[in-house]
Amino acid sequence: MELTKEQLADHIKGVVLPLIEDKVGAAVKSVVEGSMAKSMEASGKAFMAPFMESIASHQQPKELRPEEKGMRFGKFIRASMKAKMNQRGVVEILKDWKDEAMIADFESHAKALAASDATAGGFLVPPQYSQDIIEFLRAKSVVRQAGPIMIPMATGTFRIPKVTVGATASYIGENSAAPRTQQTFGNVTLTFKKLAALVPLSNDLLRYSSPGADAIVRDDVVRAMADAENRAFLRSDGTSGSPRGFLNWCLASQLINGNASASLANVTTDLGSLIVTLMNQNIPMTKPAWFWSPRTWNYLMTLQTTNGVFAFREEMMRGTFWGWPYYTSTAVPINLTTLSRNAESEVYLIDMADVALGESLNLTVDASQEAAYTEGGTLVSAFQNDQTVIRAISEHDLVMRRQESIAILQGVIYGK
Repeated sequence: MELTKEQLADHIKGVVLPLIEDKVGAAVKSVVEGSMAKSMEASGKAFMAPFMESIASHQQPKELRPEEKGMRFGKFIRASMKAKMNQRGVVEILKDWKDEAMIADFESHAKALAASDATAGGFLVPPQYSQDIIEFLRAKSVVRQAGPIMIPMATGTFRIPKVTVGATASYIGENSAAPRTQQTFGNVTLTFKKLAALVPLSNDLLRYSSPGADAIVRDDVVRAMADAENRAFLRSDGTSGSPRGFLNWCLASQLINGNASASLANVTTDLGSLIVTLMNQNIPMTKPAWFWSPRTWNYLMTLQTTNGVFAFREEMMRGTFWGWPYYTSTAVPINLTTLSRNAESEVYLIDMADVALGESLNLTVDASQEAAYTEGGTLVSAFQNDQTVIRAISEHDLVMRRQESIAILQGVIYGK
């Protein structure tokens, strides 16, 4: 599309500059306005030609597009806090921020939000914002990254049928009756477990519209949830309302003791034993994944042969180890004493095709400016520190369709 100099000036004034003011700020708008005016006056149409096509098509610069996962969740939380949970107030805040799409989303779920306990500071996050934050959480939680089977649980429980004993076949002689064989069936049940993330935020973040503030709110909530999920999904014993983690789903016969010393030969033997353990159970290895600590990752990444060649680095730089993806998390401890070696860690090999993660896409969020919380053993007052304490609650559960799909190496001292 060809624009005259005057049309371009009108377009910048009417479309581009208000967008910059809304997303970046009035100060930046003034600088850009002055700079563009001088450029057009000095150089005219030829100088601006490369930009005409993108401006004329109303394309927003990439850095200003609020498309990143979880950003709408962050803005929803800030608008709700700023409006003190007042439904009409939230819409007014969004109108001030010129976010018509979120206004439409919010109003379409007004009935659900109005039914929540606003007087106590609580509200339900509409499903599309819940989905938005769950998508971003998947990139932060190592178990979610590994790709378990995701199952929505709208009613709180979900049963997954499984074959506990398979049918058998055998050779028979001529005119002999085939022996009767029958499968035995069972099931595993997903039941919601409640995860609460407590996040204190500065009220300054809630008072002003800024994509940076949306990202901070999102990141703080997701970081707290991801840390708790990783610890539970990997090692929780399933008590105190938590899901049962991989360590406690693993059969005792598939807990493998690692070598008492670290070397290339011992590493190869140890990790190979995990593979053989799963293969001996006829696990199809459809979607295997490794899980280990940063200390183990660092040891494997820097392990060298006698010739000074890095044994695994080239492949690990591509995100795989022996052909399968690996995931590194501080939720895998390095201070265990399972085999009385001190400072031990663990390595998990799991076929993720047998891991089922059930979840609800509706988050419940509570907020208070008067609450107190503990940090490092010290009681902190949100009111005194001009903070809002946000409590996000999600519900999910994790089960193994086949426990034989987990093998765990114990007593790992790599990098100790």
